[in-house]
Formats: sequence, structure tokens, C-alpha cells
Amino acid sequence: MTYDPHDRLDSRGMLKGSIEFGPPHGPMVPLDQMVLHEAKLKGLDQRPQPEELRYKRFSKDFPALDKEDVRNAGYDLFARLDDPIFITPGEVLTIPLNVATEIPQGMVGLLFQRSSTYRKWKLKLTNGVGVIDTSFSGDGDEWGAEVKNESDEVVYVHPGDKICQALFIKLADLVTVETAKLGNPDRGGFGTTYDNAEERQK
Repeated sequence: MTYDPHDRLDSRGMLKGSIEFGPPHGPMVPLDQMVLHEAKLKGLDQRPQPEELRYKRFSKDFPALDKEDVRNAGYDLFARLDDPIFITPGEVLTIPLNVATEIPQGMVGLLFQRSSTYRKWKLKLTNGVGVIDTSFSGDGDEWGAEVKNESDEVVYVHPGDKICQALFIKLADLVTVETAKLGNPDRGGFGTTYDNAEERQK
């Protein structure tokens, strides 16, 4: 005897024995569809609501936390300058970025230079990546990019130049526990993994 899945369906293509709901002369609705519809009405099938991040712009002449495409990971930040500035070779200075933030508790803001910042201006963030804590949230706590001119020429930055981007990520909720011994084998310190793909294939 062979099994035919169609044996479980009635003439309307519904599972035999299904509990159905509907108006007396309207279409019948399977129970599972009713449950799904009720869940939608209650919002049970929706994604968690996004966190709200409040921010303040220092100048309305420039944007802040701009995202040109929703698929982009970072929010663009712009130089808040009245006039163009020049940075001499090897010079370090801080460029204001026109935004202060109130980052939700349990999150952190990360400040990165754009992938094109070095190519266009030969500027690098002095600390690599800026870390913006939730406590850095006052009206005067403007984000700033401390940059160094690593070229041999004078570099000019103009008002509104897009030089950095911000990312906001959730932090792990950790409890640190000190112990006298971890009990794991030592890997060997810096540079102990392979350096070239050919080594990985051995």
C-alpha cells in the first residue's frame, strides 16, 4: 500500500479534520491561519523594536549620523568647520564632527575613519578606533576625530568633508571573575598562527 499525501486533504484542499472559522456565508479559515492573524494583530510576530538613539547637531549647516543607504553599516560624520583648515606634515589635530549622542545603556559607539579617508587626505585616526561611552552624553560632548597627517605635504580639510563613520553595537553583559589558573593550554603568544595560505594547507 502506497501513501498518498492527497488522501489527507478534502475537496477544498484543506486538511481533513481541521477546525475552521469564518462567517456563515464567507470563506472558511483554517485554525493555524487564525492563530497567525491574531499574533500579527498583537505584534507577536514582529521583530524587536529598534533602540532609540538621541543626538544633537551643533550646526544645522551640516548633517550628522547620515546613512546614504540603509544597507550601509556606518553613519557618516562630517567636519564642522567655519573655514577650510590645513594640516602640516606630521601634525596632529582634532576635527569636530557636529554631533553629540545619548547612546542607550548597554551599547557603545565606535568611530572609524572612512575607507577613503587616507587615500584622499593621507589622514589617520591617532587611536585607530574611537570608543564613545554612554557616559559621553552631555550637550557639549561633541564627537571629534583626532587625526595625523602622515604625508609629506600640507593637507586641506573643508567644511562638510565626510571623514569618519560611526557604528553602534550592543555589549555583552559580562561578570568578570578573577582566578589563579585558567586551565587551558598556552598557544604561544603573538604571531604563533600561520602566516601564509601555503602553511595552512600543510
